[in-house]
Amino acid sequence: MIATRLQYFHIMGFFHHTMKPIAEIEEKLSSKSEPILGFRPSSKIKRGPIGILISIICIAIVYWELSRAGVI
Repeated sequence: MIATRLQYFHIMGFFHHTMKPIAEIEEKLSSKSEPILGFRPSSKIKRGPIGILISIICIAIVYWELSRAGVI
């Protein structure tokens, strides 16, 4: 049992060093989408009323597609 825990922490340590932080990925994506959108998307937009509306629309589309496919 102790060996299993040590292996788990070793694996998690490996992933911790190989994975990028979410903020870094978000920053890279926003800089790539700036030429297309004409403005740099920020966390304020995503957490504001526009972001909530977009999230609701996306959830509705996912629900509709899953129900159409017979999953739900």
